[in-house]
Amino acid sequence: MKRSIRKRDGQQWINDYLLKMTGRPVHYELDSRLLPTQAKSMRMVSKYVIKEAEHAEHLAKSAENYGDKINARALFRVASEKYREAQHFIIPATSSARWDIYEKARICSQRMFNLLDYPIEQIEIPFGDKTIPGILHLQPGQVKAPAVVFIPGMDNTKENYPNPLDNEFHQRGMHVLAIDGPGQGQALERGIFVTPDNHVAAASSAFDFLSKRDDVDENRIGLSGRSFGSFWSMRAVADEHRYAAVASAVACYYWDLLTIFDEAPIRFKQVFMAMAGIEDENDFDRMCTGLTLKGHAERITCPVLMCIGEFDPLNPLEDAEKVYEALNCQKEMWVLEDEFHSIHSTKALCGQPTFHFMAEWMDRALNKKLDHKLNRKIFVQKDGLGMYDQ
Repeated sequence: MKRSIRKRDGQQWINDYLLKMTGRPVHYELDSRLLPTQAKSMRMVSKYVIKEAEHAEHLAKSAENYGDKINARALFRVASEKYREAQHFIIPATSSARWDIYEKARICSQRMFNLLDYPIEQIEIPFGDKTIPGILHLQPGQVKAPAVVFIPGMDNTKENYPNPLDNEFHQRGMHVLAIDGPGQGQALERGIFVTPDNHVAAASSAFDFLSKRDDVDENRIGLSGRSFGSFWSMRAVADEHRYAAVASAVACYYWDLLTIFDEAPIRFKQVFMAMAGIEDENDFDRMCTGLTLKGHAERITCPVLMCIGEFDPLNPLEDAEKVYEALNCQKEMWVLEDEFHSIHSTKALCGQPTFHFMAEWMDRALNKKLDHKLNRKIFVQKDGLGMYDQ
């Protein structure tokens, strides 16, 4: 008889109860509901999110057939996001059923791309004897421009960010290459599992790819990440010094405290073990000893921006601050008052997405407009002047 893989798998009933009460699979400290009210447990989520995805897809197709381009692309975006969310809740995490749903997310994304006002390319980047996929958001007119490589979080894919309908980096004149790194999206489907450091190779290959293009200024290529992508992007620039800047948010800046697997809901560990292709919890825990920026942050040479919620349960502020203090480069840290892990749209910034401010910082960094002695930590108060507070 098969038993639970992880010691804390027995807590699943608690997670299911909290999902029923809050409408959230994790991040119970936040107020708004995310999931359909019919979903009363983790296993029910996909069924009802797929129904929402199918509705959005049918409506998008109707809008497109009617000639309503603007609403069609917005609805294909909704459908893609719903399918992407649904596939993330399929159990087991690497089943064919999951990949079938994820394919629908990609199809809806492509339908949206076809209706955009700027060009997008689906690309493949060499990675050992395989390739990792990416989505390249290009400036129109084949102009030579700076570029940003984006690494998603552990529960996201290259289709999720940037949102082509509000592309923060693109609006500021930058190309954007979003990739599925090891353990993510199509890379995971292809059997490319995550290790503590193989996003370094992925980031290096992405830089190689961009630097060979005539429409990219290879001296102005930045790296960005969200959630666990914040860890991977920081870890990458510690070894890959060709990047001109790194900016990330939704913090996973780990030094000593891996609370995401030790104290947070068990779902984080369940998902990451699948991403790593590891079924033995003891083996996974040994691998996790490599998930630290200690001994690596000191080697980063490009300008760094770190963004974190004051009370992030997945990355305690005191742990992230150790990473910041270890940096010997131009550096800036934004701590958002009373915020938790998700700092997408905060009261301190009047609801304006945090990534808009981060993209502005990246634009300045790539154009060498930062103070060459930059060492600034900003506490972003709810009633303050945000990142403009000196």
